[in-house]
Amino acid sequence: MIGLTILGTDTEVGKTYVACRIIESLVRDGVSVGAYKPVASGASTFDQSDGYQLWQATGKRGTLLDVCPQSFLAPLAPPVAAELEGKLVSDQLILSGAKAWSEKCELLILEGAGGLMSPISWSMTNADLAIKMQLPVILVSQNRLGVVNQILTTLTAAQSLGLTVACVVLNTPQGIEPGLAETNKRLLRSFFGRSTNSPLVVHLDRNACHFQPKVAWQELAK
Repeated sequence: MIGLTILGTDTEVGKTYVACRIIESLVRDGVSVGAYKPVASGASTFDQSDGYQLWQATGKRGTLLDVCPQSFLAPLAPPVAAELEGKLVSDQLILSGAKAWSEKCELLILEGAGGLMSPISWSMTNADLAIKMQLPVILVSQNRLGVVNQILTTLTAAQSLGLTVACVVLNTPQGIEPGLAETNKRLLRSFFGRSTNSPLVVHLDRNACHFQPKVAWQELAK
C-alpha cells in the first residue's frame, strides 16, 4: 500500500486540518486518495468529526464508516471513551479497515489519534499502528514556542522504533507571531542537518490551503 501516516507531537495540534489539506492537494493533482482514521473520540457534532472532514476532503470516496469505523463521543482516549459506551476498540478492525483501502485508492492518508505514543486501544498506540502499516510518517506539531523540543523528542522516539519521518509540518495557530514559523524552521534544520535522513520541514499558516514550501506528497509516499 502506498500512503502516508499523519501523526502528532501531541493531541489537538491540527492533524486533521493538515491531513485534509494534503488530501485536497493530491486530489487537485488527479490522485485517487483514500482517508482512514481508524478510531476517533470527542466529536461533538457529526460535521465536526475528524472522519467527516477527511471524507469530505477526498470527495466522499468510500463511506464514512470506511473512513472512520470506530468513533466514540467522550473527549477521552479512545479505549476509555469506548468503555463508557460499553464497547471495546477492536485492534483487528483497526488493521483490517486500513487494508480494505488497498483496492479502493491509489494513495491512503492514515491519521492517528493523539500523539505518537497515545493509546488507540488497550494494547495499541499510534506508534504500533505506524510500525504495522510501514507508511512514511508526516509529523504535525503546533507552531509555537517550545515546539522544537517536542518535535526533536518525538522524532527521536519515532526513529528509534524504525519509523521513517518524511516531513515535519509546523501548523500555525491564530495569534502566533508570523516570523515564528521561519525561526522554528531554521532551528529544526540546523539540528536535522546532522542527519543524512532528515525530514522536510514545512509550515502551514492558519486558514491556508498551501504548504510553504510546496511539497510533492505523492513522491514522499513512495
